Amino acid sequence: MPASSTTTQLSPAELSYLHTSLSSHPPIRPDARLPTDFRPFSAETNVLPNTYGSAHVGFADGREAVVGVRAEVEKTAVALSDASPNNGDVDMADTDTPQKRGRGKANWVTLTLTLPGLRDDDKDLIFLEEMLREVLVTPCTAGDANVPDGAHSLQDALVINSRWHWRLLIDVVLISPPDSASGSYPLPLLSMAIHLALRDTRIPRLKSEGEEDPLADDDWEASVYLYGKAGKTRSLAAGVPPVTLLVMVVGENVILDPSGTELAVVDGVFATSIGKSGGSVHMLAMRMLETSARDTFNGIPRSENGNAWDVVPGVWRPKVGGIKRAVLSKVTKAVLSDVGLEVLAGLDAFVAHGG
Repeated sequence: MPASSTTTQLSPAELSYLHTSLSSHPPIRPDARLPTDFRPFSAETNVLPNTYGSAHVGFADGREAVVGVRAEVEKTAVALSDASPNNGDVDMADTDTPQKRGRGKANWVTLTLTLPGLRDDDKDLIFLEEMLREVLVTPCTAGDANVPDGAHSLQDALVINSRWHWRLLIDVVLISPPDSASGSYPLPLLSMAIHLALRDTRIPRLKSEGEEDPLADDDWEASVYLYGKAGKTRSLAAGVPPVTLLVMVVGENVILDPSGTELAVVDGVFATSIGKSGGSVHMLAMRMLETSARDTFNGIPRSENGNAWDVVPGVWRPKVGGIKRAVLSKVTKAVLSDVGLEVLAGLDAFVAHGG
């Protein structure tokens, strides 16, 4: 999937200058940000009525994301206590390890994404939708004393008993202004909005117990937060929801949160998904995305019949080939040690102050 579906209005000479600036030491960004700086954004939670959790996040480029979360009781297709390799296509007989607890439960979380100008069956929309959803159902390690034993993943937190579970429905809408043609790839915006909406999500307390059919308490004040929240002593899921960041590589430099203009000249761009549990940050997924830089006009050939790569010096030539392992290692290290900690700490502080 392209990291940016937009086309740049910069000339080949301007593209070459921008690439040189971003690959210098230290890199010089068009908006004067440091390599690890996020663009300014605003956020608020509890913005939608009739939802169990919601959030609104707006980035400086004018794009906004609104997320609403609902939950409904659903009967488990294969009773957890009866599941075995011999009586169903879901192997849950040995669910005593975190790695096996999430098996067969991924469809308990549904994410629906709406993007301006894209049909529901657009392949790019489906790819982005699944990329955001699958990291939510990736098992994490336990380590939160306030979380019930066994809640190693989001799906574990949705279990009611062996016959019933909560189904989580996440609706995400991207709002873009008419002049957002040069806007950045919306992945971080959508991910942060989902993160905050899940941090705001509360699940109704059940009056029923054990293997009884679920019966919810009408008292909303008695509900339990899905994830930990400041001032609350109990939550259903361990850690915090994952966050997916966009990281670009230009030369030897690793730069966070590229703008649409910067994406036109990157050597590589990565979607890195991180989670946190037990006080430590860990990598959930990393994908290298296609970049529009490789489709940008290559420059001016020396002659009409010359080779396409034999261009006049000083104009833009997109990078050919992959990314060095050493640079990829720098991406991982930056996200897990510095950038990831700062982003998650910032979101924690936002949640702690009530959004």
